[in-house]
Amino acid sequence: MPKLAASFVFASTPLAVQVDLVRTLEAGGVEHVFFGEAWREPVVPMTAALLGSSTIGVGSAISQIYPVNPVVVAQQAAQLAELGPGRFSLGLGLGASFVVERWFGVPYDRPLRRAREFADVVRGVLASPEDGPFTYSGEIFSVKRYQLPFADAAVRVPVHLAAVGPAMQTLAGEVADGVVVGALHSERTMEQTVARLERGAARRGRTLDDLTIWYYLACCVSTDSERARAMARRSLVYLTQYPHYRAVYSEEGFAAEADTIAGLVRQKEMDRAEDVVTDDMINRFAIAGTVAECREQLKRYAGYPGVPVLHLIPFRMDEAEVQESFRLAASLAR
Repeated sequence: MPKLAASFVFASTPLAVQVDLVRTLEAGGVEHVFFGEAWREPVVPMTAALLGSSTIGVGSAISQIYPVNPVVVAQQAAQLAELGPGRFSLGLGLGASFVVERWFGVPYDRPLRRAREFADVVRGVLASPEDGPFTYSGEIFSVKRYQLPFADAAVRVPVHLAAVGPAMQTLAGEVADGVVVGALHSERTMEQTVARLERGAARRGRTLDDLTIWYYLACCVSTDSERARAMARRSLVYLTQYPHYRAVYSEEGFAAEADTIAGLVRQKEMDRAEDVVTDDMINRFAIAGTVAECREQLKRYAGYPGVPVLHLIPFRMDEAEVQESFRLAASLAR
């Protein structure tokens, strides 16, 4: 049975429906479900998921670090770990600069330093029930003698960093328990990721075996193959809005297509943008089709390190279709 995870980024789907989907994935053998911070904050959905399930892992992938304080995030993580002992993981990430500055009004500055210090503070707070009051004096964050008041032992929570660029991936290898790789990748980029993680891990006397790799994979499952591929096109169009994903498209030989799609998206010409997505792009960056077809396509990733995280961004599609895709995808773990 392959190891599989899934990720939700729903905007309008009620929490009760999301919890029902978590149970469906759990029953199917999916080992972890992540909640992304896009149109919703992730803490409340993760709380509901942990209370509504019994064995599946639940985590954030990712929680954005710019609009929040690491002490508060550590408090949240400790309480979520209490709800699901051994099942909760914390994924931290920078988010996109235009989102951070437009939505949260926070300057997108010193991202690597902020990520390093944020992880340090979270770990220090979680360890404080055993290590004693935590004090930290960083360039961005400072803490004076804080100790978790509701835990009598150190709280063990895996901390993962979302990392696309070389420096962030190296940092993840150094300070985190693992990495959440972005939605576009190839065998070549995964080899580069592994090398960077190993480089960072070596700084702490660790190896790749001490880290978990989660890599996102656009997954569109339907009883109608053509509809599934149409949904995949929309997900791939959505990703061109982000400069780091356009860079991956370019590195993998799709620079012209990505630039054209991004330009059409800026002009609100979404149908034309979808028409530019080629079958080769779908085959390279997504799995799409019926359950049987997607099961076969997953074999392409058998040699990848880590665990695929199946996701489907509800971009220009009814969220009911996204829900159905996840229900069908649950059987891919069997």
